[in-house]
Amino acid sequence: MADTVSSLTIADTSGVKFTGKFTNFSDGTGENLVTKVDASNTTFMSEDGNRKISKIYWSVNTSDSKSGVEILWAGATNASAVFLSGQGYWDLRADGNEITNNATTPTGDILLSTKNFANGDNYTIVVEFR
Repeated sequence: MADTVSSLTIADTSGVKFTGKFTNFSDGTGENLVTKVDASNTTFMSEDGNRKISKIYWSVNTSDSKSGVEILWAGATNASAVFLSGQGYWDLRADGNEITNNATTPTGDILLSTKNFANGDNYTIVVEFR
C-alpha cells in the first residue's frame, strides 16, 4: 500500500501568488522528498528560487509527538524551510519575516517529507508563496 495523498492548486496568478493545499492519510510508509510544487509547471513560481513562503495553515495529526512534516526548498543541496507538527497558522508577510529560499542552486520546486509517520497519521497543509 501507499499513503493516500493529494495536491490542489488554489491560486496560481502571475506576479501575485501561488497557493497550494496538500493532504496525506498515511498507512505508515510516509513521504520522502516528494515534489509538491514543480516551479516549471506553474505560472507564479519561478525556477530561480526568488519566491518566499508568506503564509502557512497546517494540521498535522500524529500518534508520536516527535512526528511531523518538513517542507523543503529543492536545489543542488535541498534546504529545510519549515518543520510542522500540531495545528497552527503563520502569517509571516505581516511582519516581513517570510521564509526565503536558501537552497544551493535552487530549482524553485517545493519538496515535502513526513517524519516518523505511523498508520492513520495525517496532515492538511495550505501554503501561500509570494
